[in-house]
Amino acid sequence: MNNFKRLIGILTLVVLMTTSCKDAKKEKATSDQELETYVNTEANALCIADASWFTIDPTTGKRNTPAPKEDSTSVFGNNVTVSNCDFHQWSWQKFLWLTNDVSGSPLFMQNLIQVDNQTVPVTSLDKKIVLSSADNVQATGDILNTNKSFNAKDTSYSVYYSIHVNKTLYNSIQKYAPKDKSEYVDATFPIGSLELKIAWVDANAIEDTSSYFVTDAVVEGTDTKIALLGMHVVGIVYNHPEFVWATFEHNDLVPYYDWKSTTTSDIPVTSKTNKLLFDVNATATIANITSNGSKPDSTNVFAVNQYGVPRQPLDAFLKTSQTEPKNFNNIDFINTNVHSQLTDIWNNYFYNGSIWIDTEHYSYPTKQAQLLVSLGGKLHDASPGKLPRGSVAAYNITMETYEQLGFTPTTIHGQNLAGMGNCFSCHSAGKGSSLNISHIFNGAVDNANGHSSEKTKQKHLDEIHEFIKTMQ
Repeated sequence: MNNFKRLIGILTLVVLMTTSCKDAKKEKATSDQELETYVNTEANALCIADASWFTIDPTTGKRNTPAPKEDSTSVFGNNVTVSNCDFHQWSWQKFLWLTNDVSGSPLFMQNLIQVDNQTVPVTSLDKKIVLSSADNVQATGDILNTNKSFNAKDTSYSVYYSIHVNKTLYNSIQKYAPKDKSEYVDATFPIGSLELKIAWVDANAIEDTSSYFVTDAVVEGTDTKIALLGMHVVGIVYNHPEFVWATFEHNDLVPYYDWKSTTTSDIPVTSKTNKLLFDVNATATIANITSNGSKPDSTNVFAVNQYGVPRQPLDAFLKTSQTEPKNFNNIDFINTNVHSQLTDIWNNYFYNGSIWIDTEHYSYPTKQAQLLVSLGGKLHDASPGKLPRGSVAAYNITMETYEQLGFTPTTIHGQNLAGMGNCFSCHSAGKGSSLNISHIFNGAVDNANGHSSEKTKQKHLDEIHEFIKTMQ
């Protein structure tokens, strides 16, 4: 779709209409909901960025995005009137606030704490990112490698991951982790708690890094320049103790699967241009995005569902708990709207959607915490009538590369709810508390019990394998 033409058309409509981006009361999915194909419905695509997000500080000449409001006085304070657009606006504003320039580096590098998988702070000099051999493995045990032909050295590089938390989340984790679970069964993390997971690669993997955020780091003990590929922004807002799970990626890492041409069989994936994670001469199939565990992984990976919105053959929307195309359109339009106003390096990154739980009929925080526990390992279930909202097949191509179709896919064209995955597939309150939704909290509990970070990682892999068994 021509974004520029689309933007002009929608903005013209905005001038003619007085409708705001606030949706009517969010619709409940029903069993007789028909499959919908994507139509350019401007009336649903009025989810826009506030001008204040792009304010330039006259002293520094840098963007100074304010932090979004998240407490009971914010849009999240009223669970009846909060809209789909409100979550997408929070996601973009939070990302822009985190990437504000502070003394020459983004706010998240200056103000957040880099931690390991047990929420132990990572020792760093000059606030550099520190990455080790323990940081290049995805949750499934896979290692994502780059396209070697994307650089003059004809070399493939592994993608690494760092974890960052703010003091609010860090202090809360340290408070509860040493306690007996009985003391935090109904506990929730404080509003404003924030965690980031960021995907990085050695800048040498990219011939032209001009569109990437590049920073100094220590990788495997060696000073290295690294480029940012993707970021999960995970935060607690009022009425949402499960966190809002938002994700961002660099604009052009992979090709997309062709749902429009799909009928009764999978369509092989190719690319007209060379990409960081896909060779221009490659042809890929479902095998390229299926977890291999410790086996060598394909470098030619691709994205199945744009914005984490699941599809079916002929580009139809899969029937889920989230009504489409309103959600898809809101994400698509706010991306276009932000990119038309953003002028710094972060304009080369896009919002790939977010997921949260509809907690409308439960009081905050205790009843909502109890709801999350009662759903346990079914928190991710996005069947019609269930509670996940937003991008119900949420993923980041750099982090959930091999989980886009769940854990045991057999086809792409046959994508279905039973095998579909999202953030809540792995992040649930199945261990008995809403705090257990956070993997780094579970790691901190392990640490308090004297377990190593390696054991924490293995426990997580074992849990995924057990979850896979329930899907087979």
